[in-house]
Amino acid sequence: MPLLLIGLNHRSAPVEVREQLARLCGAEIPDADGTTLEAVPVFTCNRVELYYDGAYEAAEESFLKLLADAGLPPGEFEPFLYRKPALDAIRHLFCVAGGLDSMVVGENQILHQLKTSYQHSTERGWVGKRLHALFQKAFEIGKRIRAETRISENTVSIASTAVDLARRIFGPLDGCEALVVGAGEMASLTLVHLKSSGIGRLVCTNRTFEKAVELAGRFDAVAKPFEALPELLAAADVVITSTGAQRPIIGRAMLETAIGKRPNRPMFVIDIAVPRDIPADAGEIENLFLYDIDDLQNVVDEHLGQRRQEADRACAIVEQEAAGFRLVLESFTLVPLIRALREQAETLRRTEFDRFLAQHGELPKELRDAFEQCTSAMMAKWLHQPIVELKSRGAVDREQLRMIAAVFGLPEEALPQAPLYVLPKAKESS
Repeated sequence: MPLLLIGLNHRSAPVEVREQLARLCGAEIPDADGTTLEAVPVFTCNRVELYYDGAYEAAEESFLKLLADAGLPPGEFEPFLYRKPALDAIRHLFCVAGGLDSMVVGENQILHQLKTSYQHSTERGWVGKRLHALFQKAFEIGKRIRAETRISENTVSIASTAVDLARRIFGPLDGCEALVVGAGEMASLTLVHLKSSGIGRLVCTNRTFEKAVELAGRFDAVAKPFEALPELLAAADVVITSTGAQRPIIGRAMLETAIGKRPNRPMFVIDIAVPRDIPADAGEIENLFLYDIDDLQNVVDEHLGQRRQEADRACAIVEQEAAGFRLVLESFTLVPLIRALREQAETLRRTEFDRFLAQHGELPKELRDAFEQCTSAMMAKWLHQPIVELKSRGAVDREQLRMIAAVFGLPEEALPQAPLYVLPKAKESS
């Protein structure tokens, strides 16, 4: 039962392709030609991936059926798909769990999304022992990478960086008032981070007052008319502007007046509008800290560089864990061989023990029980080393496995049906 990953992500497919596959979310995984497959689908805005445990041909058939059942022509998506056999699938999942395959390196949301996908599949009975072991290991590695590296440290978005810079100036923001000028997407994102930071008071204003009211309602903020901007500036500790105006809407003189009304109280102003809402020379005002979008982008780029350096350490963890875990999964393929060896040994032991009892029927029960226990213990000790050796050799080729089976007199059906770590030749050439 080999492992196979079929999918696409933000690296292999543009957003217009990924959004079409969004309709697969929540769909049942179809069987293939009567073959029941084990699978864990992972659907996010940046990836559609299915981790299969079963015959490669059956997994491929199941995936194509999944597309067809959703009204998606499989041929249209073929150029964007990747297929990864077991060791590559293991490594890929570990990278996903560690935040190494995300659009924003080191983001934490993907680990929660993986757990949700795994739970969804488990509830539907799609997860067997090997997929269970694989995903549990992935969760463990995701936590380890974040604990042993700094890959998730430092903010890497304009909105979150703006709020972090405000914290550097004021410390805790629970006693501060923030004014957001504008009602677009960037203003909304900034409000998300301000709200989560525990800001004391949020005020929204916009030239179209109804938009300010709508935005304020979403974040438990206060909406104020745009005409009150001079007074709002004087009261605000943090000012974030993000309008679509073609020229500055807050002049230097207005800011100087506002600063004059708040002696010894600094003002942190973030202008993330393009074109800018505030003239650059306003940054010369004493006690006013002005940042524009280029300043913030420089901080973001620096933080991303730091995350990429940490990603190298995280990749080393993935390689180490993937190499070791492959042997764990390989041992599952040898279960029929090991089971057959144990059954054969027990059959031989029982046959000989029954013959012995037939020849010594006068033995008292306590001696019979003692002989039973002794022969069972002897057989278990004899089997121990061969089984340990078999588990450590999960990656041997089929001819070697045939030789092992022949040495112990085991049947051909006790052998693993396919190697775990390579695709069939037909798939390699496709």
